[in-house]
Amino acid sequence: MRHPWANVALLVLLIGQLITGFFGFINGLAANRWLLWLHSIGAYAIVFLLLWKGSIILGVYQRGTGLNGRRLAFALLLLLLLATLFSGLLWTFDGPKYLFGFTLVTIHIFLAVPLILLLAWHAWHFRWIWRVPRAAGRRAFLRLAGTGLAGLLLWQSAGRSKELLQLPGARRRFTGSYETGSLTGRFPQVSWIADHPPPVDLARWQLVVGGAVERPLVLTYEQLMELVDREVTAVLDCTGGWYSEQIWRGVPVARLLELAGVKESARSVTFEAVSGYRRRFWLAEAQGYLLATAVGGKPLSHGHGFPARLVASGQRGVNWVKWVGRMWVNDSGKHWQLPLPLQ
Repeated sequence: MRHPWANVALLVLLIGQLITGFFGFINGLAANRWLLWLHSIGAYAIVFLLLWKGSIILGVYQRGTGLNGRRLAFALLLLLLLATLFSGLLWTFDGPKYLFGFTLVTIHIFLAVPLILLLAWHAWHFRWIWRVPRAAGRRAFLRLAGTGLAGLLLWQSAGRSKELLQLPGARRRFTGSYETGSLTGRFPQVSWIADHPPPVDLARWQLVVGGAVERPLVLTYEQLMELVDREVTAVLDCTGGWYSEQIWRGVPVARLLELAGVKESARSVTFEAVSGYRRRFWLAEAQGYLLATAVGGKPLSHGHGFPARLVASGQRGVNWVKWVGRMWVNDSGKHWQLPLPLQ
C-alpha cells in the first residue's frame, strides 16, 4: 500500500474535526474561539493530506476489476468528504449562501453526520492497517505533525487573503456567523427542529417560577410587564450561520429568582417554552440573563418568542428559549441535559 500513514493521519484529523466541530458549534464564548481555529486548521490539513490520499485511492481503483458494495461505500465516503470540505470552505470565503432554503454551514453539518457514520465503518473495516509498519510510529507521527503545520500555514494564508481581497469571509464573527439586521429589530425568525407552537393566548398564558424556591410564582403577562425595568444590548448568534446585535428589554432573571426565593440547594435553572422545548443553565449563569418582552423598542412578535423569551448572552441561539412559560429551579446541575436538544 502506498503511503499507509496517510490513512491513519486522515482518520486522526477527521476525529479531531468531529470533536472541534461539535464543541465549536455549541460554543458562544469568544474565550473558546480556539476550538473553531483548530477546526479550520484541521480542514486545511485534510486538504493538504488529500495529495497523498488521492494517490492511494487512484491505486485502489487501478487494481480493481469493477464496482462492488464496499467500493461504492468508499466512493460515497470520498464524495461526502469532498462535499463537506467544499461547503465549509465556500462558506468561509464567499459569505452566506443558501441551498434548498438552508445555509451552507447547515448543509455542512448535515453532510458531516453520514460522513461520520461511514468513517466509523471504514475505520473498522480497515483496522488491519494499524499493523502495517509504515502506518504508525515515529515517522508517521512526524508526518501527521507536518500535515498539521501545513494546515496552520494554509489557514493563516487564507485569512490574510480574505482580508486583502476584502472577501465576505473576512467579516465573519469568531463563530463563523455573518451579521444581519443588527440594531434594527428586524432579524430572522427561526426555531430548532419542531419548536413551532401556535400563537400564545395571553388570556391563558402564565409564567410559572417553581422548583427549589421558597415562594413559587405564577405571573400573568400584565404582572410580568410591571416588573420590566432592564434594557440590554446582546448578540443573538444562530447556529444557522447568522448573528444579530439587538437592544432587548425585559425582566432580569435574577429579579424573578429573588422574588421566588431560591433555596440553598439550588444548582441550576431550566427555562421551558409552551411547546415543551427547554434548556438548563447553572444558577450563576441564569442570574445574569434577561427574560425579554421587547426587542428594538417593540413588543416581541410571535416568531421572536412573544410573550417572553430568554436573552442568554454568550450562548448560541439554540439556548435562547422562546415562548417561555416556566422557570424551574433544580437541585441538580446543568449537565443533566443533552448538549443539543432533540425536540
